[in-house]
Amino acid sequence: MALLMQSSQNLWPILGLKLRMLLVFLLPLICSTTYVYADNIELEYRVKSAFLYNFTKFIEWPVPEVTRSDFVMCVAGNSQFHANLMDTIGNKKNHNQQIIFNFIRNPSEARNCQLVFLDFANRESLRGWISSMAELAVLTVSDKQEFITMGGMIQFVIVDGKIRFDINQSAAKSSNIKVSSKLLGLARNVN
Repeated sequence: MALLMQSSQNLWPILGLKLRMLLVFLLPLICSTTYVYADNIELEYRVKSAFLYNFTKFIEWPVPEVTRSDFVMCVAGNSQFHANLMDTIGNKKNHNQQIIFNFIRNPSEARNCQLVFLDFANRESLRGWISSMAELAVLTVSDKQEFITMGGMIQFVIVDGKIRFDINQSAAKSSNIKVSSKLLGLARNVN
């Protein structure tokens, strides 16, 4: 028994050394994978931000009762995407209107937006936001599954590693938003 205790005590420093060596080799791999993943998320956000800006060129909103001096893009649910949207689009304009970026926390704030990107992991939250904005002339966009079937207007999808989009034209029409035939032609699916 004493021999077993002595050999196990000698084993721990060796096992500890091997474990430490393994961590020395694995830690950079884990960190670089995280970095690559973060880098891919950043790239994906930039591409989606560019899509959002380009959507505004092919969408016609109803004429508001009060003339707006700015075009307001909003994000709900993901402050990181909001920051990336501001960085990507910057000082660009939409039909001579300065683009303003807002992060909103409840559906009532969407009244001040022309476009809202919804990024909620919880489907009930997503469904609630869509329902709350159904009567508003607000273009709703998301990358969440079943967004279109919930009543959202444009859903990003990844096909063969590329970002594409589907359009729910009936949802847009019910909010008096006109989608250009050019944009409809670029969509993967139109409902």
